[in-house]
Amino acid sequence: IADGVYTPNQRLVETEVAGALEVSRATVRAVLARLHQEGYVQIEPNRGARVRSFSLEEAIQILEVREVLEGLAASLAAEHMTDAHLEQLRAIFGLMEQLVATGDLVGYSTTNGRFHRVILQAAGHEFVDRLLGSLKYPLIRYQFRTMLIPGRKEQSLAEHREILASLERRDAPGAEQAMRRHVARVRTILQQTAQVPTF
Repeated sequence: IADGVYTPNQRLVETEVAGALEVSRATVRAVLARLHQEGYVQIEPNRGARVRSFSLEEAIQILEVREVLEGLAASLAAEHMTDAHLEQLRAIFGLMEQLVATGDLVGYSTTNGRFHRVILQAAGHEFVDRLLGSLKYPLIRYQFRTMLIPGRKEQSLAEHREILASLERRDAPGAEQAMRRHVARVRTILQQTAQVPTF
């Protein structure tokens, strides 16, 4: 589900999922019950399970939570940043610059995710990592919306440059504020693009 193999509103037939994943139906049933509890799957009486589709309003609320958690992660990362982490971030940022120049939205989105992942690794906080991981799927169908706005790729790149600069200075408050501004901007743009088709 998180990788988009099973898409929002898609029915999850136990026998088909069990066959695709090479596990028993009992295992699939148990996992679907757990995913239902976690809000990723809807189970309807006599109709079975389907992948939950998150609304734009829910996505915006999730971004409000992500803003706080990503800000905390950036702050912690600034305090624990190693030279190896910085080297990774600089290399990833260089690739992001190239992808913006070539207009590769998919590549930019993937590389953007790597940038944030290194920050989480540097932060070294298990619960922030776990919570942010759980918030990834609900935003999948909206991930490209903001990038379709003219000038957004360049703006996003500038925001990441600011985050990186704060991390290089080991400036925890600056890194937190830069990250929070970045996620808040994503949320604001998503609110403004409610009519753009989703993917």
